[in-house]
Amino acid sequence: MLTKYKTGWIIGLMLIILAVWSVPGLALEFPLNGKNWALWGSTRENLRLNREEAISKENYCPTGGCVIRLDKVSVQPLRARPGDTLLLQTSYTLLTPEKVGIPVTVTRQIFFQGRPLGTTKSMDSSIHNGAYDQEVNFKLPADAKPGVYTLVTVVSTAYGQDQRTIEFRVE
Repeated sequence: MLTKYKTGWIIGLMLIILAVWSVPGLALEFPLNGKNWALWGSTRENLRLNREEAISKENYCPTGGCVIRLDKVSVQPLRARPGDTLLLQTSYTLLTPEKVGIPVTVTRQIFFQGRPLGTTKSMDSSIHNGAYDQEVNFKLPADAKPGVYTLVTVVSTAYGQDQRTIEFRVE
């Protein structure tokens, strides 16, 4: 009888962990030298151009294969103070020969003095062809060290990936 309850408890815990990990852009904390360093906010995404508009803009030909491109990455503001909330914006284009949705992962990682401080991934299981804008809030900790930080953003699919880097300053 006790084994039955242990098994149910373990399965329940596994389902909770799976549910939490599957929420795109869930607020996460990352330990760094014993301190929680970064807080990521929820991810917001919207369609900027539908398939036909993106095909026209890009002069896309389906025989050319898949296009996965980071159009723009930005951080607002570029100069921040400890405790500020930054807006991390990503614009990307996805075009494939078929009119079906494919999994797309957007990964963001922040570095300070060459050391990674935190990573977030958002995976949308069925992104259709088009151009998208995605943003996420990032709260700097109150004890963030002054200096230049680097944000590396990668958008990837099974067909390929694109990457952009941008710097911002904490004063």
